[in-house]
Parts: sequence; C-alpha cells; structure tokens
Amino acid sequence: PVPMSVKAGGEPVALSSSFQVHSTSKSALLQRGIERYSKFILPNADVNKEEHWEDADTLTGLTVMVTSDSEVLDASTSYSYNISVQKNTAVIGADSPFGALYGLETFSQLVSDGHLNYSTLAVSDEPQYRHRGFMIDTGRRFFPKEHVMQLLDAMSYLKMNVLHFHLSDLCRFSVESKLYPTLATASNGFYTQQDIVDLVAYAKDRGIRVMPEFDVPGHSHGFRALAASGDLVYCSNSDIQLYMDPKNKTLTTLKHLFVEMAQLFDEELFHLGCDETGTPGDCSLASTKQLEVELIKHISSIGKTPVGWEEVLYSTAAASKSTVIDAWNHHNSGQSTGLGYHSIESAGHLFYLNHASLSYENQWADIAAGMDDKQRALLLGGEISMWTDNYCYITQCTRPGSPVAHWMFNRTQDATFLQSIGGMVWPRGIAAAGSFWNYDASLSATSAEFLSRYYAQNDRLAARNIAVCPNGCKCDEVSRCGKPYPQLHDSHDHQQHSPRLVV
Repeated sequence: PVPMSVKAGGEPVALSSSFQVHSTSKSALLQRGIERYSKFILPNADVNKEEHWEDADTLTGLTVMVTSDSEVLDASTSYSYNISVQKNTAVIGADSPFGALYGLETFSQLVSDGHLNYSTLAVSDEPQYRHRGFMIDTGRRFFPKEHVMQLLDAMSYLKMNVLHFHLSDLCRFSVESKLYPTLATASNGFYTQQDIVDLVAYAKDRGIRVMPEFDVPGHSHGFRALAASGDLVYCSNSDIQLYMDPKNKTLTTLKHLFVEMAQLFDEELFHLGCDETGTPGDCSLASTKQLEVELIKHISSIGKTPVGWEEVLYSTAAASKSTVIDAWNHHNSGQSTGLGYHSIESAGHLFYLNHASLSYENQWADIAAGMDDKQRALLLGGEISMWTDNYCYITQCTRPGSPVAHWMFNRTQDATFLQSIGGMVWPRGIAAAGSFWNYDASLSATSAEFLSRYYAQNDRLAARNIAVCPNGCKCDEVSRCGKPYPQLHDSHDHQQHSPRLVV
C-alpha cells in the first residue's frame, strides 16, 4: 500500500555486491523475516558482482533497528516504521519486529535491477486501521494447509494483518476436535490441531493474527455428526440451524467445543457467525437469541472478545456491548459504530471477491466515510471475503444443483482450486489492502498512478509465486484469460462422506 509519507530523490544507487541486511535485534521472528526478505533483495546485489562497483558509489547494507524486541502480536501491536537512505546508508527503524517486517517489505519493493530506486529516501508509515483482514471460507470448500500458507504470504506482502478463518459452515467443520472426534473426521478435508498450531505460527511470523470463526447457530450443517451422536439438537425440520433445546444439550456441547477451539488460537477475537438465522420448526426468534446470548457470555468468560455478523445486532439483538459487529449486507459499520459498537467493515458490494463481476474500483473505498471521530475510533478496519459457495459439489452442500465450479470441490482438483482462488482474489484484493492501510481520496482508482502501482504489485505477487489473475486478463471461478481450467477425469466423484513505486 501507499505509505503515509514518502520523500524521495536522486538517481538510483547500486547495491554493493557485498550488500547485507543486518540487525542487532534479539528477536528471532525478525531474524527469520530478514532471511526471507534477503531472498528478494540480495539477488539485486548479485547482479553487480561483475560490475566492480566501488563501495563509495554503492549502498553497502541495510540496518534494521527496533525499539522493542517484544514478539507479542495483538490488536495493539505497532506496525509503524520508517526508512532513511542518505550518504549510501540505509536504515529501517520500527517500534516492533512486526513494523520492521513492513519496512523490509517496502524496501524490497524499491529495489530492482541491482539498484535502489533513489539515492535519498525518507519513508514514514503506519496503518490507518488495526484490522486489515481477509476472510477465507473453508467451511464449504476446503483450503489445504499449503494454500492457506500461500495466501498468508500474499497478505504479508500487502501489509494485511488478520486472517479471518471461516472454519465451519454447511459443508464441514474444519478442525480436529479431540473432545468430539467424529465432528471433523466426517468431512472431506480438515485441519489437525497441529495444522492449526503451525498455521497460527506461520501467520505470526508474518505479522498476521488468525481470527477463527465457527458459524452458529445458523449455517451449522457441518455439525451434523454431533446431532447423530445426540450431543446437540437441530431445529425441527432443519439440519442447518441449531436449537436451544430445553435440556441444554446444544449449549453445553458448544461451550465445551469452543473452549477447546479457543485454546488453539492466540487471537483475542473469536467469531461466532450468528448470521442468516430463521425460525424453522420449534426454533423461535427468542430461543435463537437466547442461544446466541449464552454463547456470547461464554466466549467473554474465557477471555475472548466475541464477534458476530451484523444480524447479531439487528436481527436477534443478542449482541453485548463488547461484541464486535461485522457489517456485511443491509447495514454498514457507520451504523453500528453510531450505536457504540466496535465494528469491522466487510460490505459485500465492495469486498466480496467471490463476485467475479465486482470491479477492483469497488475495493478502493473510504470505509470511514461520513463517520465522526468517535465512530472512527470504534471502527477496527475492514475485510475482503472469498466465499466458496460456487465450489460446493451441490448447492450449499445440502440441496440439488450444480454451482459453476462444483467439480473443483473434489480434492483431486486442489491445484486447480488454488489457481482459481488466486485469480479471483488478486489483483482486486490489492486495492482493498490499500483502502485498509492508507486510503487517499485524492488518488483515483482510474488514474495512471494508481494503475501503475496496482499492476506493478500484481506482477510482484506473481514473481513471488503467488497465484494471481495476470494483468490485462479476466478471471473467474472456472477460467483464466479466457481459457477454462482443466478438469481431471475423475472430477465427477463428489461424494461427501467425509517499477519505482511502492504499493
């Protein structure tokens, strides 16, 4: 994203063939980050080895300095950084190792063809919002662990810092439970608890928090194994919405399960979903509200902050004052912050990237438009979302119908699914990342400057082995640049048993 302040001048300066990135910080996390970014930066020094540049004419190294070596990552973590280049000396300064990582990202974008693009440079940068998120829906189509890691890499290159991990929905419950072992193993694809530990650690190494979502009481078809064992109860005539039964089976099971799940995640925010509920059978608005109220109390009691989609406030009115409202459909974060709630802006008409027809211009948006200072203080930030409804083997994994990319539900199509998701998300998500970092109303999304940055960053993602839709192409779920994605022969088996610019 565009930094808050950049002052740059002079001719490009060559990187010495002995150029190194170094730091006196004792943060192992930062040292790992330096190793990663050296792979992007040092090849530019290697090209000068045969040029015999004199050290006096070159940039000999980059020093990274942090005020604190603390590796605590939470909503209060500082990501601010500055870069100074003068007299052939380059320095990154930051409050935290995580801010230093962002400084390394910006520096890496300013290096090309063996040179730093400017001989004098002063960058001062920090995000407008503390929550710059990306929601992936693995409660429908499963995202293999390696795919999630690639998406985390892409997020880090764009200075996004929250993976909203939608882990249960109509197709599956995606995390191994040792308390209820049939819950995930009944699905075609799930993460072991060690997988989750690994992903949380991988994300943290890149300055990314992982917010889990287990969507209840609606969207709960993925819990059906526990109904079969008598551990919870659905509304009568429904296998989608959970019921606050008189014996409290559902509530008791969910409390135990959510304690187990919460222990896998360092993140304070715990998303309960609470969207798109109804009144099927013996479920009433009052009983659904009661279930949500009790779960919100429970999540708060175990030291987490509950999050819910906007319906938790506007449909059931179950939200406590500590509940974070995730606005997505009929309401926006301006309304929920106006009522005094911390909020996340996930507006579907702006940020739902599962809509292939949605232009990148939609993602370049002021998510705090019309808010006063009090509301802005309550706005945590925004999220892009990649729902996988169109990859279900049948409609929503529950009823007849063939979504456009239904054949990719099969795990034999994992590699194609990665390319499809990458083509849907990038480069459009690049614009949203800029909105969540440092929105600038004076920069038009159709301007030459914006497009230069946008296309350059997409090329950069592709060069770093991120699956993207190439510049100048159109991509959707089933095609890339006008060519359909290939299908493997057994894909019918869908059984559900189980440049000089910084961006």
